[in-house]
Amino acid sequence: MLKFIFNLKKIFILNLVLITLSQFSFAEEKNKIETQEHFEKIYDSIVRITSTIPDDARTAGSLGTSRRGTGVVIDDKHILTIGYIVAEADQILIGLPGGKDVPGDLVAYDHSTGFGILKTILPTKLNPLQLGDSDNISEEELLFVMPYPDQGQGSGARAVSRRPFTGWWEYYLEKPIYTYPMTQSWAGTPLLNKYGEVLGIGSLYVQESVQGIQSPGNLFVPVNILKPILSDLLKNGRRTKQINPYMGINSEESNGKVYITRVSENGPAANAGILSNDIILSVNGINVNSIKDFYLTAWSLGGPGTSIKLEVERNQKKITFDIKTVDRMDYFVKPKYL
Repeated sequence: MLKFIFNLKKIFILNLVLITLSQFSFAEEKNKIETQEHFEKIYDSIVRITSTIPDDARTAGSLGTSRRGTGVVIDDKHILTIGYIVAEADQILIGLPGGKDVPGDLVAYDHSTGFGILKTILPTKLNPLQLGDSDNISEEELLFVMPYPDQGQGSGARAVSRRPFTGWWEYYLEKPIYTYPMTQSWAGTPLLNKYGEVLGIGSLYVQESVQGIQSPGNLFVPVNILKPILSDLLKNGRRTKQINPYMGINSEESNGKVYITRVSENGPAANAGILSNDIILSVNGINVNSIKDFYLTAWSLGGPGTSIKLEVERNQKKITFDIKTVDRMDYFVKPKYL
């Protein structure tokens, strides 16, 4: 009965996708995915991810202890998703096509890109999709946003911007994919081209998919930044080169100033004496007036273990602190099954 209900829902979603497709025009007819059979095959590569995070995890307060999203199969055993769904998880369930849940294992996580890679603990036959070229997307091209069926409906979208993104959690992407219109089921959801190739993985809701215009959309992490590090992640569970030093600072910018909004408990900045509401003035003597400047200047000084001299304004006084950075992977709470 469960499988029957699941298939009915999947057919309903497929019909919604096909209705969406009818609203777009296509420049090419060759190798398009536009029939129900094409989408049925794609859904064979899309899974649901459910994770449980311990109460003492570093991300429990900001991201919660129960998380759900989507993943996409990229080879005969590995599943690509957005990492915040599974970061610090001590239990992962993977919902396979058809509705069956199997236990999963976090193979790798990369904070710099945001990607997470999973596998099923028990051998499971999986049907992969190919990684496409995320640098080769035109604004006219129809793309497909394909969450797991019980996470939301599939839909069409367009890439409307490729501008940089700076996140308050020490995160920066040079060329993410901004799409419009918005999907409410973005977490870990693959963005596909008309050939069914994966171009990006859903990460965020954004108010301005087009800069300066109220245009609710989504941000996808492009797969081309995964390709150079994929073998390293699969072999070591984390990147071993070009690791950004972690400071433990949440920040925002306003009127040319960078304000610290939160300092991670027992993190490098907290241990150095940095406080919320401090205003960052310079990094190793270099003035900064945006979060991007702050991150790129700090990261240019070296990897984890680098000491960073941060000058801040507090109560109209200038104070300098030395922060001994770490690898964020080492700051995370390790799952108890490891």
